[in-house]
Amino acid sequence: MGYFNCISSCVFCNLVSIPPSKASLIKSSFKPIKTNYHRIYIKFYSHNNTFKTHCGLNSIKSFFLSSTLRSNQRLKCIYFSFIYLFLLLAFGCKISNEKTSEVIQVNSFSKKIVTMEQLFGVAAHGSKSAWIVGSEGIILHTSDGGINWETQKAPVESDLYDACFVDDQTGWVVGKFGIILHTKDGGKSWEKQTSDTKNRLFSVHFINRDTGWTVGTMGTILHTTDAGNNWIKQGVGEDKYYNAVFFVDGQRGWIVGEASVIYHTEDAGNSWIRYECKELIPKEQVDDFPPPPPQLYDVFFSNATTGWITGMDGVIIKTDDGGKSWKKLQSTAAFSLFKIFVVGDKGWAIGERGQYLVSTDAGNSWKKQEDAMKTRFWLRDMIFTDASHGWVVGASGIIASTDNGGRTWKNISGIFIQ
Repeated sequence: MGYFNCISSCVFCNLVSIPPSKASLIKSSFKPIKTNYHRIYIKFYSHNNTFKTHCGLNSIKSFFLSSTLRSNQRLKCIYFSFIYLFLLLAFGCKISNEKTSEVIQVNSFSKKIVTMEQLFGVAAHGSKSAWIVGSEGIILHTSDGGINWETQKAPVESDLYDACFVDDQTGWVVGKFGIILHTKDGGKSWEKQTSDTKNRLFSVHFINRDTGWTVGTMGTILHTTDAGNNWIKQGVGEDKYYNAVFFVDGQRGWIVGEASVIYHTEDAGNSWIRYECKELIPKEQVDDFPPPPPQLYDVFFSNATTGWITGMDGVIIKTDDGGKSWKKLQSTAAFSLFKIFVVGDKGWAIGERGQYLVSTDAGNSWKKQEDAMKTRFWLRDMIFTDASHGWVVGASGIIASTDNGGRTWKNISGIFIQ
């Protein structure tokens, strides 16, 4: 077996990074050794007359290359693996076994390290406390606005996709294999709750310490009224991915997901009514079949009548009548938008390739802010606790915060353009 370890430049990592729509996460079964650098592994080995090669990057968990070749193809396999290694080196890699926790300068990039795991969800309470979840069961917590971080011990090692805290002590986390975790002490201890599903849970939303919902793959909708001690299945039973859930009170809520599905309930989820934005339904035919409607990734309501949804290809739609009708807004975004948030007249949206959009007219129009986040990696989740204080998390350990309403962002962790 042979290993090639190198610290890759951020340029190459950006080229191969795969945006993690929660509906299409790709998880490698190959787990390289964790270090504070990007490491690329190329493994060669024979088993049962079969020659295999594995290539992976620990900073991009969603990228994984595996090929299985017979013995007479070994030279071809080695040949292409060396070409792969050469391309990495050509983009500025250097060979090293060192570990470091200081800021690393690589060409025109800066790397500040809290973690290099993929970060999928963030919850916050007040201006100082935040919890971040991501791949491999990681849960990070800060109580001083991001100056110091602690890793909280989770009883699982699987990917965690979303978090929700209703105060500084009480919160929930959901993830792969139907995982639901609950804490009553700010994350000092986490306990598993029984979901009775193995489906991935992508989004969780609680309106108080007792009442909440979580959604995920295969049309999964779960509801609790006793802080998660018991989770009850809801929904219409369709085979679709639900990416986000949001409630404004104990009765009225919305779900969005695959194929532009939009569901609304007015009875706490006992029944769901489907709505659509006609502007998102493709009109042209491709080989006698219409292309599928765009995936929808997030839904947010500022009150019972006014809400927004984001999706593929920079889609932003808005309702002013509680979701009965939706209109598509003009967007300067070219790629998927994974999260949207509005507080008063201010609004923010984030997504693929470091996209960051801002609204200054209560979410009626949106403008892209170039290089505001100083990254080309995907940004997956965002939360604002008031009009000034917010958090953003994303690929390869990206953590950023703002205390001035998103005019500027402090880069706490991750890979950023100088």
